[in-house]
Amino acid sequence: MTYDDDHAVQLRDDLETAISGYMVTVAGVLLDEDLPVASISAYGDFDDPRQDDFEGDVEGSVEFAHAFRRRFLGDGGEAGLLWCGVSGWCFFHIPEGSGRALLESARWMGGGLTPEPRRVAAFLSEVQLDARNAGSDERPFYRVSHAEPAKLLQRLAAYGEAGEHADRSHGGGRLASMRSAAGLRHAVKELTAKKQEIVDLPLHTGELKALMEILEYVEGAAPHDGLSELTRRLARDLSLRARDGRESVHEHREAIEYAEELPQ
Repeated sequence: MTYDDDHAVQLRDDLETAISGYMVTVAGVLLDEDLPVASISAYGDFDDPRQDDFEGDVEGSVEFAHAFRRRFLGDGGEAGLLWCGVSGWCFFHIPEGSGRALLESARWMGGGLTPEPRRVAAFLSEVQLDARNAGSDERPFYRVSHAEPAKLLQRLAAYGEAGEHADRSHGGGRLASMRSAAGLRHAVKELTAKKQEIVDLPLHTGELKALMEILEYVEGAAPHDGLSELTRRLARDLSLRARDGRESVHEHREAIEYAEELPQ
């Protein structure tokens, strides 16, 4: 491998890390606004000729939970925020079974190549109000594809993920931690809500066991200690109520008591 080849590989890695940092920063703002971010992606191969079909090169995305897409869009299609290293941000929605390409459905945000994350969040708010008319269907071009990738890296470095101390997990650790904190915040809000009703919910034994398995998995996988502890207590409450019956709902409420102790 020549010096130029080695330099190009390093530049691709640095771009992918920096793009993921930008995506995670945007995702963090969206999570703070109670939007259910599911994952992010980043692609840093600035000289990939296959991207010429899309007049692009590097890119990143922020994806949302399937239930949110169905609730927001009314179908099971694909939807999310895409960042293109040539044209900036767009929102895309591909209805299920439509066969449409992503760029055919894109509504472009405008506002420059690397806008501040809160502006991206504001754009998504506009999309939620009127997905058909938010932004523009006219694609902007702020940069020539494949050109001056080092300058693009410098711009992305403002979001703190490029350089000597970059997160080489491509933002996965940071995003998991932020999603865990958001999950805890939402759970505490629901558990401490006023005037809660007691509901009768028939479950198959297999459904209850599956739920307990999922809660056990979350307990072990959650990066946030608070969410792990809350999940453990909730699983215990549900298990004991299933054993002791409806009246025990007032006895087995460790999760609610724990949530009430946490800072609001």
